Amino acid sequence: MTPFVRLTVRYAAFAVFAAVAGASAAVAQTDPQRVYRCPDNSYTNDLSEVKEKNCKLIDNANVSILSSPMVAPRAAGSGGRSEDQKAGSNVNQAARVAPSTQKERDAEARRILEQELQQQQARLEQQLKAYNNGQPDYLPSERLVGGGVKGGEYAQRVGAMKDQIAMTQANIAALQRELQKYPQ
Repeated sequence: MTPFVRLTVRYAAFAVFAAVAGASAAVAQTDPQRVYRCPDNSYTNDLSEVKEKNCKLIDNANVSILSSPMVAPRAAGSGGRSEDQKAGSNVNQAARVAPSTQKERDAEARRILEQELQQQQARLEQQLKAYNNGQPDYLPSERLVGGGVKGGEYAQRVGAMKDQIAMTQANIAALQRELQKYPQ
């Protein structure tokens, strides 16, 4: 290589380096670690904007930016029903169901509720039988070697059984209220 070509290659390499340095300087104009609040209640990390608007640093702040959805402005002077209202009424008409279809849906819902009610009633019957009026049988794990009983474990189990019974009774009452909404 001639000295002139070497010099040209060096200048080209320097030009590339300068371009990269300039690009990194542009990137360095933002500070991702800091957030600034500007007088117009906007937030930024762009240092040029911080200097331009005289923004203040926010210490230890987590900022979430949420944008509201864009709402199309209504045409001024439009009389009568707007397009939105017309579209809304079309949607309402499309959402309506034929009376026979609604009756089928109601019958299906009633069938499902009655089935669930029967399951809950059977569960309550089993729970009341196991509860034995507050005196359920002792489990082997609740007995001590000498013939005594672990009263704390037994009392906890009896309390849990009582809570389960109350929950099942509340479920039955809720299902009965829901069934009243559907005609037979």
